[in-house]
Amino acid sequence: MNTAPDHYKEAIRQSHREAIYTLVAAVFLFVFFWGSIYLSADSDEFFWGLPLWFWLSCVGGYILSVVVVAVLVKFFTRNFSLNHQKDTEP
Repeated sequence: MNTAPDHYKEAIRQSHREAIYTLVAAVFLFVFFWGSIYLSADSDEFFWGLPLWFWLSCVGGYILSVVVVAVLVKFFTRNFSLNHQKDTEP
């Protein structure tokens, strides 16, 4: 017999969805980071003494990761409780 309330099950489902969204975001940032290095490695462009691949991957990747995390928090996460104990009155 399953005694967990429905709101607890929904909270677990929501945490699994958030984990999937976070994994997708991490893979996207990983691909961006290494893709920007791969695609701009042969470039002869330099800014302030640093190569273009550095600016795109490290600085651009950092800015993109801040934006991605802000979007994740704003649109894909919810505040919920995993406390599944029944309230008992005295």
